[in-house]
Amino acid sequence: MNKVAKNFMFVSVSNLLAQVIVFFTGTHYAKIIGKSAFGDITTVQAIMTYLTMLVLFGLQTYGTREIAKDKENTPYIVGDTFAFRAILLIFAAVIIFFIYELLGVSEKNNSLRLILLVYGITLIPAGMNIDWVYNGIQEMKYNAVYNIIKNIIPFILIYVFLKNKSQIYYIPLFTFLALVIGSVYQLYVYFFRVKFKLKVNLSRAKISDYVNFGFPFLVSGILAMINGNVDKIIIEFTRGNTEAGIYSSAYYIINFLMNVETMIFTVVFPLFINYYNNNDKKSLYKIVDKTTKIIVAVVMPLVLGGFILSKDIMIIFFGKSYAEAYAPFSILLIYILILFIREVYGYGLNAWNMEKKYLKAVTFSSFFNLIMNLILTPVYGMNVAAFITVISEVINLYLMRKYSLSVVKVSSVKYILRIMLPCFAMGIVTIALKVFMVNAIINIIISALVYIVSVFLFKYMTASEIKDFLLRKNGV
Repeated sequence: MNKVAKNFMFVSVSNLLAQVIVFFTGTHYAKIIGKSAFGDITTVQAIMTYLTMLVLFGLQTYGTREIAKDKENTPYIVGDTFAFRAILLIFAAVIIFFIYELLGVSEKNNSLRLILLVYGITLIPAGMNIDWVYNGIQEMKYNAVYNIIKNIIPFILIYVFLKNKSQIYYIPLFTFLALVIGSVYQLYVYFFRVKFKLKVNLSRAKISDYVNFGFPFLVSGILAMINGNVDKIIIEFTRGNTEAGIYSSAYYIINFLMNVETMIFTVVFPLFINYYNNNDKKSLYKIVDKTTKIIVAVVMPLVLGGFILSKDIMIIFFGKSYAEAYAPFSILLIYILILFIREVYGYGLNAWNMEKKYLKAVTFSSFFNLIMNLILTPVYGMNVAAFITVISEVINLYLMRKYSLSVVKVSSVKYILRIMLPCFAMGIVTIALKVFMVNAIINIIISALVYIVSVFLFKYMTASEIKDFLLRKNGV
């Protein structure tokens, strides 16, 4: 089995396990603390997403790229990154204090303020995360262990100790503890397993280089997250934390599905970089085309099954009090379909030194999303917010595909058409099981098995094709 296949197995298995753990952790405490408190904590988590981006500053992409080129520079890349992020942590602390004071104008925000302060300390271990080092040297087994550590600890502690709404602050505290332990593990591997050193040579010129490189990633990252976060925040402060909690429950499943896509691209992203830098156009086309084929095969059954079982899924995971979340969930499944496909082009732009093109696309779609949410969401609520997210992602897909065509031309349409028969077979089974009131979880398992068999039966993929992918060097 080649290194790409091994890395894919490490990343896919660990990420899948980690995200299952995260999912059941969230669904568990959502039931305990209730819709309103769940709206509060997910709103703070949305805010923390932006602050984490500030601290990371897009340098994980820089680090992966530079280490993939020459791992001998690793000690200086890591040392300088740590030093630069220490400066960014100070800025983030100032922003947290400002938001804390701003929320103080209303007593109803007291819970939000305290949750924000506790969550703020998680930025420290987040800034020390060096998973990008192991991406760069393609030793992703260490990232697999880190993913499990940072997610299994909150899972255990929350299930053991969280008993009522008043203990909501346990959630960020347990998250912080897990991140600290995960960071200690990463540093142990760094110094004693792969035996790198840590050297700091952060100069004004280097800071300038980091700012010039990372700022487009920071801005594009923040703008990209507008499509998946700003609506939650707007709903919280204009429609109330109860509706925010319901909407966030739908997004919780959507975020779980998004991580399926992330684990695929984590593996192939270094290859996108290497083949482009080596001007190996043939291998670059093959890996992009194969990635597109896999992405389509993964996303289509997720969306179809989600549509059919939307209300059942919300009830079985979050309880009947969250049942009305099925409507925004169904709409956001369209967003997932578009997102999976456009990420082929999004990751490509970042791998091929076209960050400015990526930023241009994201800027346009994000401003559309922000303006529409500010105008329409306070009046019409969460379903319209979900539609706005879908339209924003359509804009992203159109622009990113347009820019990527100058490097690689691949078609997702041909794979969408080819996957229709397996999806049709799965859909019939899913509907039939639903009519006979089979438990949703059992329905999902049986439907998934039918889909997998159909993929091979209708020759969307063959056993020899998979074997060829696993055994060939570099996965192409």
